[in-house]
Amino acid sequence: MDVLSNAPADTLIDAETDLTSDGRFGRARLVQNGGALERYDGDVVIAKFDPSTLSEVKVEDLVDAQALTALIGQERVELLRASTAKALVLSGLEKKLKALTTGKPVPQIEDKVRVCPKCSRPLPPDSDVCTACLNRGKTLLRLFEFTKPYRGRLAWGTFLIVAGTVLQLIPPYLTQHLVDDVLTKRQTDLFIWLLLAMVGTQLLLQIFAMARGRNVAFLSRGVAVDIRTRLFEKLQQLSLTFYDRRNVGSIMSRMTNDTGALYDVLVDGVPITINNIALLIGIPVAMCVINWQIALWALLPVPFVLYAVNRFRRNMMRVWSRFWHSWSRMNSALSGVLQGTRVVKAFHGEEREMGRFGRRIVDVAETGYIAEKNWSTFFPMVMFTMSASGLVIWWVGGHAVLNGTMTLGQLTAFIGYVAMMQQPLMMLQRIIDWTSRSLTAAERVFEVLDTPLDIEDSPNAVAMPEMRGDVVFTDVHFGYEKGREIIHGIDLEVAAGEMIGLVGHSGAGKSTLINLLLRFYDPTQGHLTVDGVDLRNIKIDDFRRQVGVVLQDSYLFPGSIRSNIAYGRPEASLEEIIAAAHAANAHHFIVNFPDGYDTYVGERGHRLSGGERQRIAIARAILHNPRVLILDEATASVDTETEQQIQEGLDRLVSGRTVFAIAHRLSTLKHANRLIVLEEGRIVEVGTHDELLANPDGIYTKLVKMQQEMNAARANLLGVESGEADSSPDYQV
Repeated sequence: MDVLSNAPADTLIDAETDLTSDGRFGRARLVQNGGALERYDGDVVIAKFDPSTLSEVKVEDLVDAQALTALIGQERVELLRASTAKALVLSGLEKKLKALTTGKPVPQIEDKVRVCPKCSRPLPPDSDVCTACLNRGKTLLRLFEFTKPYRGRLAWGTFLIVAGTVLQLIPPYLTQHLVDDVLTKRQTDLFIWLLLAMVGTQLLLQIFAMARGRNVAFLSRGVAVDIRTRLFEKLQQLSLTFYDRRNVGSIMSRMTNDTGALYDVLVDGVPITINNIALLIGIPVAMCVINWQIALWALLPVPFVLYAVNRFRRNMMRVWSRFWHSWSRMNSALSGVLQGTRVVKAFHGEEREMGRFGRRIVDVAETGYIAEKNWSTFFPMVMFTMSASGLVIWWVGGHAVLNGTMTLGQLTAFIGYVAMMQQPLMMLQRIIDWTSRSLTAAERVFEVLDTPLDIEDSPNAVAMPEMRGDVVFTDVHFGYEKGREIIHGIDLEVAAGEMIGLVGHSGAGKSTLINLLLRFYDPTQGHLTVDGVDLRNIKIDDFRRQVGVVLQDSYLFPGSIRSNIAYGRPEASLEEIIAAAHAANAHHFIVNFPDGYDTYVGERGHRLSGGERQRIAIARAILHNPRVLILDEATASVDTETEQQIQEGLDRLVSGRTVFAIAHRLSTLKHANRLIVLEEGRIVEVGTHDELLANPDGIYTKLVKMQQEMNAARANLLGVESGEADSSPDYQV
């Protein structure tokens, strides 16, 4: 049988990699042509394969490479080879061939390395920012959006900087007169005034520095809060699609490290930059006023230094971009290990995790080492160039003094200005270093802020403060990845107050259907309506206020039991919270804690048992009082006694509401009006428990028999005689 005969044209296999069959770098392809698979080295076909003879397709690791292989009979053959840079191509091709060889529709999978649309350079795994194409000027201008509420403070800070710069230029000028008029001409009456002027200048400099520091501290407080608040608000608005593509550590890195770097730009780096730019302008002007010919000699190295700094800046932008991404990956690794600490210890994975995290630390350290090494090499070269400028002044200025065309005081002032020039040039290098870090980090923050909202109120969204709870799915299709559907044409009508049970094998699409109902995602095709209004046209706030969820592993926030129950209604009174806890069968164990309702639950509620967490989650849903209720395996993984207590709470919760329930055990679904059986994203059976069991060949019947066999095996394993075994129908559904 030709498994390709029904394959649509847009799903044909055509993959290209960078390693030929003999392991050399070169163009290699696997192409579907007329039903057969052809392997190319360059433009030459080196092998042909019949897809119907392939089995056990998988990707195998080689030395610094990977190979896609398959069994033909008893022999394993290589279909295509790729370097680690092209590993994603083989991964996508593996999924396509597995579908192809089993006669299933070939999925459309994005198997290309993400590249910048402008320069085609590969993009980092956790970002869409291409540092090579980064517009630093535009980024810097955008940063000043955060300073708009503080324009008065910025103007005051700018005045302090400019005034401080002018004051810094005065001491060499006073030194000139001290040498020429006091020490040379012995005008003793002028001596005291010049010394007082120097003391007054230094005093004013310190006063201005103090005022500038206090101004920066004020800006720091406001801008830091504004930046992090705005980013956090955006993170709360983004849908789950954004979080599906990123890990927690990467997002935390943007909230902490990246926003910190952005803050440094605005309240610290910009004032320093303005101050040093003002010095770079003011010092040459002061030197030209004294003697413009000598000034040209003194400033001769400056263009070469500025050129070198610009070249250095480009290199450092790339280095610090790699550093930030290495830092983000390290945070991701740390976040994953800390969240899975119990699993790590249970499976004795400490050594493996230390090795994996150690590699991330080394990546960060190596990138930081490269940056500091470059800086340490570049800085002495600039300092040598500027010291050479001082030697030139001594040579040219010394001859001018000896020839009588320049006074000794003027030469002394020149030496002072040249020495002063080293400070802004040295700081300019540090500023380049700082901007390389900060502007890259700032662009990563803007990437989040600019992310479009795919789940938001439509322009014609209607208010729905009171819902009945009628839910209708009409030809609903959905896929988490483009071209790869998980839900296929779901049609379902649910009346207000009806309880629907969703059953099926793992991966059948139950949780995805719930995600659509919660509007975590929008259907790619079709409509989902509530009370006759498309869910996309209902105000999100109104809808979410009337939907409640109880999950299998209910999340509790660090804090008290009271705050967790009242999470959906923070304004609820203690009496209402206690009433909800009573209804959820949670009050009796809560009051047994020394702190009662003020008991701290710990991170993710780890100080409570699974059953206790579940009953608090039910109390939270009861207090929320939703019209539509989602129960996602709410009684899974608990013992029989705890399940009974949870079930009593659930019975009170579901009364009078539209309920969608996914359950491991029939006890959760015994009052369901209908059971919806899903398989591969399609509804295949609908009916009550008895109606579905009447079909001996039905999927639901097979699931029931499978769970009964598991129960019997578990009873035998525990040494319980068959007559004493629990015969309650708590089978997997």
